[in-house]
Amino acid sequence: MRVAVALLALTSSASAFVAPAPAAAPLTVVAGRNDKRTRKGKIYAGSNGKSRPRVPGGGPKGPADPYLTLREWGARQDPAMSVEEVVAAKVAENTKQTLTLEEMMDSVTPF
Repeated sequence: MRVAVALLALTSSASAFVAPAPAAAPLTVVAGRNDKRTRKGKIYAGSNGKSRPRVPGGGPKGPADPYLTLREWGARQDPAMSVEEVVAAKVAENTKQTLTLEEMMDSVTPF
């Protein structure tokens, strides 16, 4: 009988010595390169999904034309120019060097 009373007293007072449950830590939201649920994380991981869908062919309009501006500019010229002619003209324009008469004379005359 004494043992039963001692066990009852021990179990009822034991709950007073139990540490309280820790409070839940605030939820940390990670939204960067390592979070595969975000667009940036999908780009970093090289994957596709809900936040970064894989659209074949560049979207509903189709793949982008990299020569669209050159093609439009060439079409507006008086004799219409092809993309190759436009590129050649732009390269020639950028590499063209102009010399004035004075600079030419300075380079030819030794004094």
